[in-house]
Amino acid sequence: MAERADEGLPRLLAALTAPMCAWSTLARWMAIFAAVLLGVGTTLMLVSLPTVFHSPDSSHYLQIANGHTIDVMQPFASRQLGARVAAWLGRLFGGDVRLGFLVQAGLSLVFAMGATCWLAARTTAPRWLLVALMLVPSWSVLVQYLVLPDLWYAALLAGLLVLLAKERYLWAALMMWPLMLSRESTSLTLVCFLAAGWARWQRRERWMYAGTAVASAGIASVVVGRLAAGSPGNKEHLPQMVYLFAKVPWNFLRNVVGMQPWSDANTDLCRVPVWSIPVRIGSMHAVGTCGFSLVQQLIAVEGTLTNFGLLPLLAAVLWWRHRRWAGREQNPARSVLLRFALLYGGVCYVLAPVLGAGFVHLMQYAWPLFLVAVPLLLEEFRREDLDTRQKVAQIGFLAMHLLVPLVLLWPWFLSRQVFALAIWGAGYLLLREWLGLPITETVSATVK
Repeated sequence: MAERADEGLPRLLAALTAPMCAWSTLARWMAIFAAVLLGVGTTLMLVSLPTVFHSPDSSHYLQIANGHTIDVMQPFASRQLGARVAAWLGRLFGGDVRLGFLVQAGLSLVFAMGATCWLAARTTAPRWLLVALMLVPSWSVLVQYLVLPDLWYAALLAGLLVLLAKERYLWAALMMWPLMLSRESTSLTLVCFLAAGWARWQRRERWMYAGTAVASAGIASVVVGRLAAGSPGNKEHLPQMVYLFAKVPWNFLRNVVGMQPWSDANTDLCRVPVWSIPVRIGSMHAVGTCGFSLVQQLIAVEGTLTNFGLLPLLAAVLWWRHRRWAGREQNPARSVLLRFALLYGGVCYVLAPVLGAGFVHLMQYAWPLFLVAVPLLLEEFRREDLDTRQKVAQIGFLAMHLLVPLVLLWPWFLSRQVFALAIWGAGYLLLREWLGLPITETVSATVK
């Protein structure tokens, strides 16, 4: 029995740390199915579905789905496609719009998770990573806000990533049409798409892809304008572009600096400011501040430490090593996907504090950085000579990663952050033991 135990542990470690691309086709699809089932089941257990229709800003999209776009203010009125698809699904299933949103969310979640696992399973990343990708709190945050276009957009973006992986760049360019119909921030997606592929595409093809992507986004913008015609503007009565740019300093002051901004047209934070000056912009006649608070910053720290488990730590270490990896230019097709995931995810993560007040859930926009780029980066540093200690460190890192969401169950706010930091510290030590010295000469295998 002791001999079997001694043999069983190395076999278990070898099975968990073996590269995913070494699976047979059938085994790979079975692993993807099991991982998605685990992810969907765990996510649904953590979300109270009856409350999702009362989440912030949900009423705007319910109005669009019910055909009342004319009553929806901007910028919500310009996010049309997700709500209209939910309305169509609702009619398909008996006319219940809310059921349509739930069906849409379920399909979007399964597809986004499935695409994420499929992309990872093509790499030489260790097999345990599939579990790590599926069991992160960010999935439940997306489902909690399922009436918003975030989860729907994640599914569309997952489709774009799959097309990039399969080198279907023309189809990827055409994806800007449904993306722009769903959310105006597709302008960022478009820029990242062009930046990721421009230097990797042939000269003749790059202009075709760029022209198709820009035209798709432009036509979608015109369509959105027609669909949202007659809807009221923003509550400050500012031109839409002015309103969008004005949100940046407003959110920067609140989420980064710690000042609580105030205007007589937006008194959500306080009725009477501690300081104000007169202005005349739209319906605003005065701006000022309600005082100073670090609550938003502490919430941001907690979100950073918990939303994606230890994957941000892993992404940071791998990206730092990727910068000096000699083989990173030897796979142009994979490079486009990796460059897009790094660029889009990184920009979304950095801009999250200035995009809106609820920027913790806005961090979810950066999911390609942690759920797609990490397996691709791990592929670059695959080593066949890992000893038992390094394999144990890998499983220990997974254990620390899975421990992070449990921190959120602790009732005291500051204590949660202390515990999360302790887990990150332990995770970093295990990560150093696992990865060892940087590798500069490895050229990874590719699974088509």
